[in-house]
Amino acid sequence: MGFSTTTRNNAAPVNDSWKAQAFLNFYLPSKDAKGGRRKLGAIPLKESKPIEKQLMDWLKEDPSRVEIILSKLEIEYHVADGSNTTGFDLD
Repeated sequence: MGFSTTTRNNAAPVNDSWKAQAFLNFYLPSKDAKGGRRKLGAIPLKESKPIEKQLMDWLKEDPSRVEIILSKLEIEYHVADGSNTTGFDLD
């Protein structure tokens, strides 16, 4: 019985396409008395997606531009309980 002696140099390339190259992180103030914050969520940004790469490049030029994004950001809340019956009007 033989064992494979494949090393990292001989191995197939690793598929890292699922990895993001940057993130937009979202925080809300925490209840602690120290004025901290708690992470609410994040949006991964990938260079393989042209619109996300454009945003990353724009932010790399000046990270303070995140304030511009914040001023234009719209947030909606939707409950994912399956009760949305509006659907498409195909009649």
